[in-house]
Parts: sequence; structure tokens; C-alpha cells
Amino acid sequence: MLDIYKLREEYEKISKRIRDRNRPYEQLDEFLKVDEEWRNIATKTQELRTKRNSITEQISKLYAQGKKAEGEKLRQDVIGIKEQLESLEKKYNDVHANLMEVLYSIPNIPDPEVPLGKDENDNVELRKINKPKKFKFKVLPHWELAEHLDIADFTRAAKISGSRHTIFKGDGARLMRALRNYTLDIHQGAGFIELQPPVLINPEILYGTGHLPKSKDDMFELKNGQFLSPTEEIPLTGYYRNETLNINQLPIRLSSSTISYRSEAGSAGKDMRGVIRQHQFYNTEMVVICSDDDSKKQHEFITKQAELILKSLKLPYRVIILCTGDMGSAATKTYDIEVWFPYEQKYREISSCSNCRDYQARGSVIKYIDQKTNETKFVHTLNGTGTSLNRLWVAVVENYQQQDGSIVIPTALQKYMNGQKIIKPVAVKSVKKPAVKKAIVKKNKKK
Repeated sequence: MLDIYKLREEYEKISKRIRDRNRPYEQLDEFLKVDEEWRNIATKTQELRTKRNSITEQISKLYAQGKKAEGEKLRQDVIGIKEQLESLEKKYNDVHANLMEVLYSIPNIPDPEVPLGKDENDNVELRKINKPKKFKFKVLPHWELAEHLDIADFTRAAKISGSRHTIFKGDGARLMRALRNYTLDIHQGAGFIELQPPVLINPEILYGTGHLPKSKDDMFELKNGQFLSPTEEIPLTGYYRNETLNINQLPIRLSSSTISYRSEAGSAGKDMRGVIRQHQFYNTEMVVICSDDDSKKQHEFITKQAELILKSLKLPYRVIILCTGDMGSAATKTYDIEVWFPYEQKYREISSCSNCRDYQARGSVIKYIDQKTNETKFVHTLNGTGTSLNRLWVAVVENYQQQDGSIVIPTALQKYMNGQKIIKPVAVKSVKKPAVKKAIVKKNKKK
């Protein structure tokens, strides 16, 4: 969340910059109304408490002077004030809860370096790495290759769990496992601490990271009020909720690779075939927690870290900076990495690396002590997909396909698949019928 005091003091400047995200954000106007109401109640409450304390002091003096009747009369005034305070305090708590809900719904302030724009069409390309391969045969989509090689089962997955689910099978499952282990090893080599967090998330963690109330419709909510994690960024950031760290601990780099879940409520009809957009999917995630003067450097670091995976697998990709209208609500600046999908003949997102500055830390109350100044500050948090394993699986399958429908396994992954170099169709062995021995029938000779 934003600093409420800064938002009050610089409201016009901040609200203008937030509305550069190409949305009206009526909650900014709501903030002014609710904040004023809350402060008025707080002022009245404080005035009544001051009055009550003054009368209580007078009563003590009257009792000391033996003026009990006058003291008792004033006690009735105190009882009246107490009733008013109880009513005001309840209203104060209700309005404060409403204020927090409004504040949590306001997105982060875009960085001045972020280009202005309405949507993804206004994103700015920064660089392209590796030229897409020119195939001399008709390129097949990953779902056809998967069925041909028997490495994924879409039909039985739908039977078990409905649409937008996939069962990775045989070499397809081994490839997914190889990608998971490979990406984790890449990050571990760069000093990331691996965590395996729960996928059940408490609401306060989601509020702290900026996913509630804004993204509630895109999550699976359970009957007990918890949610299935829509991204591993949430538990990794929430790991230090309500903690104060020492500056010597920073930066802290965390990585994880588990299953995430999204309802995909806003993507009806999109990417229904294959494994691009699933309810259950696999990611390897990076989170960095650092001091306020280090986040710009760490943002470049995690972006290069995600790029390293695609470079080492020799996949064509490009890096773009998202414009104000396409950026996630918690981010102040985001780089997206898009990998080349040969069948669609276009680049698609495979990693999103964002600097959230103190937005998530303020909501999650994660601080650090700067020993030089002995000042307590909010940390800065960053997150990056390193990478989307479903999409990385697709990129490998499609970019490394051969004319006969087989898939060459990238050199960097071969040791993770016990030296296997290629995925070929599973040969179906013909079942020979067992030979039936004819019964020898002895004919009775006629005598």
C-alpha cells in the first residue's frame, strides 16, 4: 500500500501519476472522502477523551474537598461521555477498516522511467536475443506434438478436473521436472535461498502483497477464507511479514518452484488449447528483499537472471519495458521477457520482473534498521518469474521440434534427463498371440 501521509500531502501529484495507468481509479476520490471522515471522528474522539479526563480530575478534587454531591453530579457527565465514546470508537473502527480497504485498492505509483501508454501495444522493446529459427517444414503447435509423442494428456485431464488442465506424461513429465530443477539450480548458483512454501495463503498475506482486494476474482477462495496461491511471489514476500531486519542481512534473495492456481476469470476463450493458460501451473519464482537505495540495481539483476535461463537454452526472446497502462498494480516498474513461439510466430510473456519499492513492504510491515543512521525504514521488494515453466516447456517443445515430430532436448537439460538427447514417439509393440497347440487326437484303428 501507499504511504497514507504522503498521499494526503501530495494528493494531486500522486493521483495524476496513478491515473497515467489509463484507468479512472475512483478509489482515489473515495480515499479523500473516507480519510476526511476518519480524521474528523478521530478529532472528536480525542476531544471527548480530553474532556472526560478533565472532568475526572475535577471529580477527584471535589471528593478530596468533601464535596461528594457535586462530584456525583459530574460523574453522570462522565457516564454520558463514555457512551458517546463507545459509539464513536465503533464508528472509528468501521470507517478505519473502510479506509484501509480503499487504500489497499489503490495501485503503486509508476516510476518516472516507465513510458506512458494505454495497453500492451504501447510497451517499449529494449533488446532481442537469438534469432528465431527458420524451419524447413511445417511447424506444429505444442499440443499436436504432445499428442504425437504421448508426453501430455489433455483429454483425461479434462475428465478429472475440467478445462484448462493438463497431465504431463512420460518424457513430458520428465521434461517439466528437468526445467524445474534446472531453473532452481541457476538461481541457487546466484545466491538465492530455495524455499518450498505452502500453497494455502491467509488473506492478510494477500492484502500485504497487494493482491487483495484487487485480484480476488482471479483467485480460488476456500471455504475457510484462505486462498490457493496465484503466484509464489506472495508466500516468498510474506515470509518476512511483521519483521524488522538488519541491513547486514540485505539483500535477501529467495527462490521457489511450486504449483500455483488461478481462476483465469478474465480470459474466457483465450488459449483454450495446450498448456499456455491453465488453472494449475508451474513457475519458478524469484523474490528479492533489499534496502531502499538498492532496488534499482536488484531489478536489473533479477531480469538478467531470468534472461540467463533462456540464453542457456538458446531460445529466442526479447525484453520489453511495460507502459503505465499494462503494468501490474503493485509494481512501480516492470520488465517483461517474451519468448518466441514458432507456431504462433510471435513473442509471448514468459517472465515478468517488477520493482515494487516499499509498496508491498508497507502493507506487509517488513522493515530494516539502517545502522548508519539508526533509522527504521521499509524494505524494498522485487519479484521475477524465473521462469513460467508451462511456457518454457512449450518453448522447448516448439523451438526444438524436428521434421519427424521428435523433440531435441537442449544440451543444458540433458544431464537433468539422465543423458537423454531426444524425445521420440513411444513405439507400440505389437502383441503376439500365444501359439495354440493343437490337441493330438489319436484315431482308434478299426480292428
